[in-house]
Amino acid sequence: MRYIDLNLIDQCKPDNWDVNSQRWAQRVQAAVDKSGELKKIGNKWRDFKPNFDRVFGEKCWYSEVPLIGTDFDVDHFRPKGDVKVSEKRYACRQRNGNTQNHGGYWWLAFEAKNYRYSCIEANRPRGEGGKHDYFPLMDETTRVWTPCNLAGHANETVKLLDPCRVEDVTLLSYVQYPGAATSRYSDETHPDEHARVSESAKRYNLNSKTIKGARSEVIKKVNQALDFMALYVTFPNEQQDAMNGFLEQIEQNLIDACDRKSPFSAAAVAFVRQKKHEPWLANLLPRLDLSD
Repeated sequence: MRYIDLNLIDQCKPDNWDVNSQRWAQRVQAAVDKSGELKKIGNKWRDFKPNFDRVFGEKCWYSEVPLIGTDFDVDHFRPKGDVKVSEKRYACRQRNGNTQNHGGYWWLAFEAKNYRYSCIEANRPRGEGGKHDYFPLMDETTRVWTPCNLAGHANETVKLLDPCRVEDVTLLSYVQYPGAATSRYSDETHPDEHARVSESAKRYNLNSKTIKGARSEVIKKVNQALDFMALYVTFPNEQQDAMNGFLEQIEQNLIDACDRKSPFSAAAVAFVRQKKHEPWLANLLPRLDLSD
């Protein structure tokens, strides 16, 4: 998971989005049946897809899976409809002696900064995973129940990691074999952070068999490149001269792997960072995007 700058999402708005989205939002606001009105308006957020590809790359913001031979979803991070907090329970509260279910964050249905570009495996129900309408909080008392702008949700203690929060992205670590995404912190020292990573890995299917395998291959190639660079500096000058072309290709492979638009680049960056103080990597560092 690489950090996605929310401000860049504004650059992805389709033509006339602000005018149209305000009109659609007013329709939903006035409707008694919010869900029904959203269905009548239709899936307008799908028009963001080509612009998300252009600005952020053709990959899932949650899992970093590439867009190959499949479709992607525009996920509402705060669900526009039902809000699940566990496998069998929905968000609810007691009001005047009655149980009230959360009606969804319908007021954010056309808020572009609530959108996350997601692969099908991360977003749609798959086994025990798939985000879909799942949106648990660490503390349910912080949940917002009435319409407000996105800034009004700042105090919600979200349990799922958000790629648009750099603090969340930095909680993840990666293991070469079998390519798993894990918590940077232990359950003993940072129980809340560990719990959020565990829940997110399950919900976004970060460690499904195919995703782990593909991530592991990226890590393997990065480590092979790093090993070659470390060995290259030990060669005599004439051998280095003979391998300069191969070294240039290895360096370009590392640059591409760390490019934030590349699949699984967060895992690549994690392993390159382990070697960033090595003198043989110093000349290449300015060309590598090692930011979160």
